[in-house]
Amino acid sequence: MGSTGKSEEAHRQAGGFSRSDSKEPGPPTTVFPPWSGQKRRPFQVSGKTQHFRFRRCFSLRRRAALILAACVIGLPAGAAAQSFDLDKGREALVSLDGLWRFHPGASPEVDGSPLWAAPGYDDASWPLLKSDESWAAQGYAGMSGFAWYRFKVIVPAGEKPTGLLLAPILTSYQVFVDGKLVGGCGQMPPTIIPSTPMSYHLFPLTTAGGSAPRAVQVALRVWHAPIWASYVGGGPFAGGQLAGGPALLRVEQEHHQLSRNVRYVDSYSYSITATLVGLAILCLFFIRPREREYLWFAAMLLAQAVDNALYVGQQIFSWPPVPVNDLADGVLVAIIVCAALCFFSRVLEVRAGKFGRTALALAAFSPFPAVLYWPGWASPPTSASIQIACLLPAVVWILAVLAARSWKGNLDARLLLLPAGLDFGFYFADNLAIVLDQAGLTHRPRIFEVPLPLPPFTVQTGTLLHLFFLLALLVFLIRRFTLARQREERLAGEFEAARQVQQVLLPDELEPCPGFAVEFVYQPAEQVGGDFFQQIADGDGGMSIVVGDVSGKGLPAAMAVSVLVGAIRAEAEHGSPPAAMLTALNTRMMGRLQGGFTTCLAAHLSADGVLTLANAGHLAPYLNGQEVPVAGSLPLGIAAEARYESATLRLKPGDRLTFISDGVVEAQSKAGELFGFERTRALSREPADRIAAAARAFGQQDDITVVTVEFSGAVVSAAR
Repeated sequence: MGSTGKSEEAHRQAGGFSRSDSKEPGPPTTVFPPWSGQKRRPFQVSGKTQHFRFRRCFSLRRRAALILAACVIGLPAGAAAQSFDLDKGREALVSLDGLWRFHPGASPEVDGSPLWAAPGYDDASWPLLKSDESWAAQGYAGMSGFAWYRFKVIVPAGEKPTGLLLAPILTSYQVFVDGKLVGGCGQMPPTIIPSTPMSYHLFPLTTAGGSAPRAVQVALRVWHAPIWASYVGGGPFAGGQLAGGPALLRVEQEHHQLSRNVRYVDSYSYSITATLVGLAILCLFFIRPREREYLWFAAMLLAQAVDNALYVGQQIFSWPPVPVNDLADGVLVAIIVCAALCFFSRVLEVRAGKFGRTALALAAFSPFPAVLYWPGWASPPTSASIQIACLLPAVVWILAVLAARSWKGNLDARLLLLPAGLDFGFYFADNLAIVLDQAGLTHRPRIFEVPLPLPPFTVQTGTLLHLFFLLALLVFLIRRFTLARQREERLAGEFEAARQVQQVLLPDELEPCPGFAVEFVYQPAEQVGGDFFQQIADGDGGMSIVVGDVSGKGLPAAMAVSVLVGAIRAEAEHGSPPAAMLTALNTRMMGRLQGGFTTCLAAHLSADGVLTLANAGHLAPYLNGQEVPVAGSLPLGIAAEARYESATLRLKPGDRLTFISDGVVEAQSKAGELFGFERTRALSREPADRIAAAARAFGQQDDITVVTVEFSGAVVSAAR
C-alpha cells in the first residue's frame, strides 16, 4: 500500500500521514573520494566565529608530472619504488561540520542588502550551534520563520576557484558569500510553496585565488515553514558540508546522491513490479470483462505503483511540490483501499452492506482531511488522525470478512487472511506511530525505522510485507483462474453434448407433404439455443407444425427443449389437435422450468388447406404479409389451469404462411434500434433464409427461428 502523507524522514518533514516505509537519514558521515584514503584536516575555532582552513596540496597535474619524471629517471637503472606523502598529498577539501554562528529572525536591510550577510558584521555575540543538527534540537524547539547562520572559510593564496557543498537544510535557504547572494534552494516568502530539499547542493565560494590568504564570510538565510515547526526542526540536520575544489565537490555530491538513490531502490523496484503485474492483470480483465475482480486487483496494484513512484520522486528530486504530493498521495491511498474493499467483496462473494458502503464512502473522502493543515484548519497530527479514521473502517471490514470466511472454511480467505492482516496492520501501526510522534506523545519505534539488510541493499519491512501480500494475491488469482478454466472446460463438454442432443431433436430433413413447400432456418444465439421447431406429417396428407421458445439460453434451455420435443411427438402420434397439444405440454412443463416459461404456437394443416391454430404466448404467424388473428394465452409452465383456444381458417393455393420466434423482431442494431414488427411484416413473404439473414445482419440478440409454408393445392385438385 502507498503512504498517506509526507515522505522521507517520516516525522522530520512535511506534516500529515507519512509512509509506512519511510527512511531516516543515517549518522553524519563524510564521503571521501575513493582514491584519497585520507582524513581531512581538522577545522580551527577562533574566538569570534568558526574558521575553516585549506591545506596546501599538490594538484593532480603536479603529482602526475612528478611520477612521470621519476619513472623516466629510474628506468635505466632499475627504478626505485614511488613514495607518497600523506601530509603533502592531501586533496584541497575541508569539512565544514562543526559550530556555526546562529541568530533567529530576519536581518535588517542596509542599501537593499541584508546586514547579517555583510562580511564586516560582528557576530561574536551570536550563539554557536552544531551544523549537523536542527535548531529545534539545540534549544529552539517550535521555532519557525527566518534564521541566519554564519561561518568563515580561510582560502590560501594561489588557490583556484573553490565551492561550497551544503547538506540538506529545511525548509528553504539562500547562500551569501561576502555579502553577495550566490544561490539558494527552495523559495522565500511571501510567495512560497514549502519544499523539503533532501539533496546536497553545490555553490560557488571564490572564482579565483589571490596573492595572499584571505577569509571568506559565508552566511545562510534559512526560512522554516510554520506548518511544520511544531514537530520538525529547521536548518541543517545532516553532516557532510565541504569547501574546496569544485571538481572534487561534484564527485562528493554524486556520491551523496548515489547513496540516497540506493536507499530507495526497494520502493523503486516495487513500483516497477507492481506496474508490470498490474498491467498483466488489467489485460486479463479486458479478456474476461465480466470478472470484475481483475479490474479491482489491477487498480490496487497500479495505484500502489504510482504512489511508490511519487514517493521516490519526492524524496530524490523534491518533486512534485509538497501540497500536490500530499493530495496525490491521499488520492492514491484512497484508490488502493477502495479497490481492495471491492476486490475482497467480489472474490469472497460478500455484499458490502450498509457498513461496507459507508466505509467505502469514508475512504473515498479521506484525501481531503490529509491536507487540512495547509490552510491552518488543523494541526498536522490532527489532519493525519482524521485521514486514518476515514480509512480504518474499510480495512476493518476487509479483515473482518476474511476472518469470518476463514472460520467457515473458505480456502481463498484462509490464503489471504495472514498476508492482508500483516500488510494493512503494519501500515496503520506505522502511520499511527508517526502521528503520535508528531503530537509529541511518544517516539516512533525502531521497528518502523530500521531497514532489513538484504545485501547488497536494504529493504524496508513495509516493502517486504507488500511483496508478501502481492505473492498471496497472485497465488490466489492463479488458483482461481485454474478452477475457472476447469469449470469452463467441463461446461464446454456439457454444452457440446447438449448441442449434439439438440441437433438430433431438431429435424435434419422435413417430412414430405405433397401440396406444401416448407422451409425453415434455426440460428441459435449461443452454442445451444432455447428455440424449437417440429414438423410432423399426419399420414393423411396434412401435417403439424410447432414453433416455440424456452426462456433463457444455454444448457437449461436445451434440456427443456428436449423434454418438449419428446412430448410434442407423443401428442402428434395420438392425433391431438393444437389446443389439446398445448394443454398437454403445459401440464408436462409445470415445475420443470425453475421459474421460467415457454411460448409455443401449434398449428395443423390438413391436406385440403384447413389451418387450425392455438397459441401459448408466442408471436402470431403471418399469412401473405398480414398477421393472423389468433387468441393468445399464458405461456407453458406458468399456470396449470391455463386454457388454450383454437382458430381455424382455410388456405388458398399460393398462400404463404410464416412462423417466427422473437429473435427476429428483437434483433438490435449497435445504435440500440430494434428490428421491430414493421420490418418483420414487410419481409414475411420472403423465403425463410432471407428473413433470418436480415435479422442476423441487423444485430442478433436471441435465437432466430423462421418457418415458411407455401400451399400449392395441387394434390387436392388432382384428387378431385
